[in-house]
Amino acid sequence: MSSTNESDDCELKYYPFESLVETSFWHTLSENKLNIYKLSDTEIPLQAFYRNDNSIGLPPIVSIEYESFMIRESWDDANKFPVNGTLLIANTIEEFKSIDKTELSKRVGNEIWSAINSPEAEHNLPSFLSRFILLAYADLKKYHFYYWFCFPSLCYPLKPLKCSELRFLKDILPENSIKNLIKCHQELSLLDRSFFITFISSPNEISLYPLSEFQNLKDRSGQIYVSFADPSTDEKHPGWPLRNLIAYVLIRWKVKILNVLCYRKRGSDAGNSLTFQLETSSEKEEISECPGCVGWSKNEKQKLLPRVVDLSSSLDPKALASNSVDLNLKLMRWRLVPDLNLEKISSTKCLLLGAGTLGCNVARCLMAWGVRHITFVDSGKVSYSNPVRQSLFVFEDCLDSGKPKAEAAAQNLKKIFPHVISEGYSFMIPMPGHVSFATAIEETKRDVNLLESLIDQHDCIFLLMDSRESRWLPTVIGQVKRKLVINAALGFDTYLVQRHGIPSIHYSSETTSSESDSHQKLGCYFCNDVVAPGDSSRNRTLDQQCTVTRPGVSMIAASLAVELMISVLQHPMGVDTPAKPSPSGNEESLPESILGIIPHQIRGFLSQFGQFMPTSFAFNLCTACSPIILKRYEQEGFDFLLEVFKDGILLEQITGLKKLLEDTSTDDVWALSDDESS
Repeated sequence: MSSTNESDDCELKYYPFESLVETSFWHTLSENKLNIYKLSDTEIPLQAFYRNDNSIGLPPIVSIEYESFMIRESWDDANKFPVNGTLLIANTIEEFKSIDKTELSKRVGNEIWSAINSPEAEHNLPSFLSRFILLAYADLKKYHFYYWFCFPSLCYPLKPLKCSELRFLKDILPENSIKNLIKCHQELSLLDRSFFITFISSPNEISLYPLSEFQNLKDRSGQIYVSFADPSTDEKHPGWPLRNLIAYVLIRWKVKILNVLCYRKRGSDAGNSLTFQLETSSEKEEISECPGCVGWSKNEKQKLLPRVVDLSSSLDPKALASNSVDLNLKLMRWRLVPDLNLEKISSTKCLLLGAGTLGCNVARCLMAWGVRHITFVDSGKVSYSNPVRQSLFVFEDCLDSGKPKAEAAAQNLKKIFPHVISEGYSFMIPMPGHVSFATAIEETKRDVNLLESLIDQHDCIFLLMDSRESRWLPTVIGQVKRKLVINAALGFDTYLVQRHGIPSIHYSSETTSSESDSHQKLGCYFCNDVVAPGDSSRNRTLDQQCTVTRPGVSMIAASLAVELMISVLQHPMGVDTPAKPSPSGNEESLPESILGIIPHQIRGFLSQFGQFMPTSFAFNLCTACSPIILKRYEQEGFDFLLEVFKDGILLEQITGLKKLLEDTSTDDVWALSDDESS
């Protein structure tokens, strides 16, 4: 609504309210009131308030609090002005969208129009001139609250008004009169403070009256200003409450000239209050029906759409957990390691091959470091002996023959922290020398393809299996795909934690053995062996097949494996981080990240409560990471693997280990070989 005066060229606009619904209101709505009014179309009465002392530059605000459900008759704060309204709660988002907003505002507009034309209007002006509608929908599953405000404002007068030049109150009244105005306004009753008459008999004499006193004042000598508490902070435009006030005055008083005072208080001063004069049209506008109204507010993007409050961070237990679990890491970065890259850790995807004692402990430690994507692979089921040693399982997982370990571990990980992304895959990793994999070709091919896909999708691969030969295929695939592979193996009271070296070149068909041998890299789990991995479960008793260890060994090895991964991630070279020769375990010769040294291997002995950190480089005849093995795998794929599954000795023939054994004393070889434990 605007008008232009030919002489002053002044445009009059009415600024709408920006709505603020306080968090406490939504807490009350979700915890108490919504339960009372759900599944009911009853309109709930509310009482909001606005202020006229907002700081310059802030939008005008209507505040709704948890106490808005109580209709007050008085306030201690003289700068709060009531706005009465109704709350309508939709039960579904579809209902919220389908409500006819135009019809809703029209109905309230008719109520305002009827009240203006009623003799009783003068006794409680704020209750009908300042009105609002709050349409709401609460998505209590996601703790999202949709709301839409309407401040119905009559489209009256029908024709534009002429507006004089805007002036500040301090330009027409002395300072002592303005102070007197503030004092008189505070003495008005609650019902009269929002809309009132300012009567200026002289610059030094000022009085305030209810609007109902207009007839008694119009014949007195002095200027009458129709006044209202103005929430607007714009120096050139009054706030929205003026619109219905003008409609009321023009209909009830039939005036042609109207002086307006937009009362604004900034601290102890009201000198910036606006004053101007409106001139009505000479033509009469006698209408019997409501002329219509506007008032639906816009959202933050200035579109005629509802607003949304997301309280999941303060109401959703999962969100509360998400905000809390990383507190230790944030404090660590803040107080001790300011360069710690937590984002790199949280975005790292980890594949755990083995969901037993090592797998469970590694997963728990990864979560503590902020890793949020953890995948398990295991072919076993949870047995009654597992829960006391394997920290992700409980007694219920053992019932009915036991749940699959990988799936149970993933499910229980989510129970610990719901936002973790975890899946479990139950299948056996094909192994060299196990003829059964060569006979079930289709099933074996499916498992190989799945393993290749999983390794490709993850950034770090943990080898946490029971047997030596089950680590062979993941080692080969990890080398070709240049993945960070962390190996952990256990003895009775010993442990080995090791990171596999990463080849710096791609083993294509043109790569020769001599070219590959010249590239020095860290060794893998199989580089210290001079025999190919075979079927370690054949002809073994139960006690020989089971991994028998002191209970604390797995926890030590698991935590060291995770800490090794974190240290590598924090190094600028990442998976390509080298290791200087350290045959004596001298820490000074090892590479460092912001968290300290980055060893190649950590070998520990609980019998002596000691450990050392040797560094060994790749063996050019290694049955897992030697160039010839990697090239054969890349060129022949599954056909090459199938031959290895039939006969693990083939690896010794391909690499030259067989010839080496034939040329070496057998007694010396067995004296130097590993016994499949650390």
